[in-house]
Order: sequence, then structure tokens, then C-alpha cells
Amino acid sequence: MAIKKAVSVIVKKKRWIRILAPKLFNEQPIGESYVEEPQQLVGRNVTISLMILTNDPQKQAVNVSFKIIGSKNDTMLTELIGYKMLPAAAKKMMRRQREKIDDSFIVESSDKKIIRIKSLIITRGRTTGSVMATMRKLQRAYLAKTISQTDGENLIRDIVQKKIQYGLSQLLKRVYPVGACEIRQLEFIPPEKVKELGLKITLPPEKLPEIPKKEEKTVEEKTEPAEETTQTAEQPAEETNSA
Repeated sequence: MAIKKAVSVIVKKKRWIRILAPKLFNEQPIGESYVEEPQQLVGRNVTISLMILTNDPQKQAVNVSFKIIGSKNDTMLTELIGYKMLPAAAKKMMRRQREKIDDSFIVESSDKKIIRIKSLIITRGRTTGSVMATMRKLQRAYLAKTISQTDGENLIRDIVQKKIQYGLSQLLKRVYPVGACEIRQLEFIPPEKVKELGLKITLPPEKLPEIPKKEEKTVEEKTEPAEETTQTAEQPAEETNSA
């Protein structure tokens, strides 16, 4: 009779591994995962509200995404790969008698990172198609030039601190009053994906396009017609004959 050999089964215990944000956000903990080995988490993505990282309630409408790239002392290290405004928040900005200018294009930062950026401009009133085309051209040139002179980490910091949005709004206000100026989405694209999909990178201009002068509105003065005065001729007094 054959004797069956006992098969030993190795059971690995799972444990909680903390996930940290990059140095840009002071390596704050952004979550935990229950796994056997830390390396099992490498390559996974984590999304969290920007409000939690900045303690700013005004940023609750923005989510940031991180990719786990390695481990250190039983904690997982990450890098930022995305910044996105919630669709409901973008929709809430739109009001009656306003215009919306959306744009999406790909640019390269100073540290050779490929970035897809989507902007959102809301005007304070109705305007013409030519004005909107000028504003779209200006915002694309401004963002492409600014990003080409900034590395990826400082770019995210400037967007979180609203420096990019403020500079863009000040430029566009010289064309037409702006109600809101936001970066709706930012995404880091791997270089191999750019070649695979044949994506076109927008080159920064040498200088920003000239801003057309605002058309001065002439108010026609309405002169009210003078009131016609009717003069009544004095009737001569009736002569009275005395007897």
C-alpha cells in the first residue's frame, strides 16, 4: 500500500501597509492596504480628495490620483499622476447669460514630462464667437508657455495654490470679464503611450499673442424733444359804452 506524503502548506500572514503621499504633500498617509507582501501594491493607483491633504474645505471638489512606485520601511511610496475637478463642481459654475470655454491639449514640462491639461473658462456675460476664439487662443498659449518653463512637481503646487489660474484670469480679463478660470483636469502621460497613440504635443509660443483692444461702447445721448408751449394771444378788452 502506497504511503501518501504529507504536503506542507506555507501560510503567509497579511498585514496592514500604510500608503504615503509624495513629498509635495509632506508624505501624509493617504490610505492602508491589507496584503501579504508590500510589493503586491506596486503599480496600483490611489485617489483621494485634495481637501484631506490641504485641510481646505474649498478644495473638496478636486480629487488627486497617485501611483504606488515602491516601498520603504513597510510604507508605500507614491507619485502624483492626476488632478481632476468633479464634473458636478464644473457644471455648478455655469449660470445663465454666460459663456463656457473648454480646451484640452498636450504639453511638455521643463523636466520632459508629458501632460494632458484641460482648462475651463467661464465669462461674466454673453459675448461673440470671435472674442471666445481669442480667449481660447490666449489661454492655450499662456498654459503651454508656463508649463514648458515649470517642472511637474512645481506645476502641481502652483495649480493647487491657484497661481496658474490667477495668472491666466488676469490675462483673459484684458479681453473680456472672466467669472471663473479653472484647471479642470491634469494627467501625466507615459512617454510610451504618446508614441503608441501618436499624440500631438502643443509647442509653446515664443511670445504670447497680442491682445486686441477692447471696443469702446458709445452711449447715444437721447435728447428729449422740447415741450411745445402754446401761447394764447391776449384778447382786447371789450369797450363799454356809457350812456
